[in-house]
Amino acid sequence: MSGITIRQIQPGDGDGCARAWRDAGRYYAALVPEVIHEPDAEGLVEWFEQAIADERDDDALWLVAEDDGQVVGVIEATVERARPDGRWQLQRDLSRVRLLINALAVTDDHRRQGVGTILMEAAEEWGRQRGAVVAATDTNLHSPLSVPFYEDRMGYLRQAVILRKTPR
Repeated sequence: MSGITIRQIQPGDGDGCARAWRDAGRYYAALVPEVIHEPDAEGLVEWFEQAIADERDDDALWLVAEDDGQVVGVIEATVERARPDGRWQLQRDLSRVRLLINALAVTDDHRRQGVGTILMEAAEEWGRQRGAVVAATDTNLHSPLSVPFYEDRMGYLRQAVILRKTPR
């Protein structure tokens, strides 16, 4: 995608991140309002700016996609190191270095234009450079946008189902 730049997040990116975050919240809240809500606008930019200012270790990544000087997408990921007890765990991945994609959000006006793809590819490359041999993320099972994106475009396979119950 021409004109899109991927870079490390920096102070001042809070407004664009907040826009992408609220757009994602609005989308998912329409799908599953019992689980997702649109984040409050009040204080959201400041929340992002504080998080941006917080120190991160070498196994944490936060990138933005920028188009013509405006942040239009954000991805946050971490590398999880193999567990010392991994050889005794049931899940094979616990004995491997894993890339976990914790959040991906793209503004409404830049969705389906390749922004999410280049953010994911950048995060996956970063993870490989840190020894990750598997990548994982989660999304809502009923999303007609994100499920095909992860499965068809990015090559992720369904591995688990998250079960949820509201206590009565």
